[in-house]
Amino acid sequence: MKGAPWLIVAAVGAAVAAAWLWQPGRSGASAASLRAPAAVADGAAAAKTAAAGRGADGLSFAVGGNPGQLGQGAAAAPPPETPAEKARKEQMRKLGYQIEARYYRMSLAELREQARLGNPQALTHLAERYLFQLDGHPREPDYEPGFRYRDEAREALQQAYAQGNAHAAAMISESYLLDKQVDEAAAWNLVARRAGDALSADWFLKTKDYQAMGDQQKAAAAQRADQLWKTLQQRKPR
Repeated sequence: MKGAPWLIVAAVGAAVAAAWLWQPGRSGASAASLRAPAAVADGAAAAKTAAAGRGADGLSFAVGGNPGQLGQGAAAAPPPETPAEKARKEQMRKLGYQIEARYYRMSLAELREQARLGNPQALTHLAERYLFQLDGHPREPDYEPGFRYRDEAREALQQAYAQGNAHAAAMISESYLLDKQVDEAAAWNLVARRAGDALSADWFLKTKDYQAMGDQQKAAAAQRADQLWKTLQQRKPR
């Protein structure tokens, strides 16, 4: 996304959980990210590398992976996981935080075909690629003038949500926050929370944008969230 380090690779404060949790960075649209608690930003450069087609450990740079580690060879063995960490990983897997590395290696045409077939991971990464790699980057080989990248990314994320990626709602929320559409961001944040994705929904409550919202705005966002929820439920496969 133009000038906005939207989905930034996170490094967890505790080294054991480095590839798994996110935390909101600076408040506001320019630095908000979809991350779980207790992490710090690692920089947009690594994220752009991921968007160009590299993944690590089968995880998306947008949802807790560290794409910069791919191809670095053998690393020191991590400490044994605690039961709490295993449970957290399983929760994130169920919510749709993980994207297999193979999707980063796909061409745009291959990714679009997999998305057309309803693959939730392909839909999610297609949205990432639209928003982070292509939107506002006309020098990219796959850039298409006039293509509505943000709108198409949000549509892909809605499809991913309908196919079981609960985390997609929080990603849509942040995309609106980056556009300074705070009311819509708040509505999608409520959808994410209702879907069980508190790991990413909590960050929004700490932003200056949310804290500046009045009661009337919050009520309107809640009504909008109800409408979105009903529409999304109708899109889910029967």
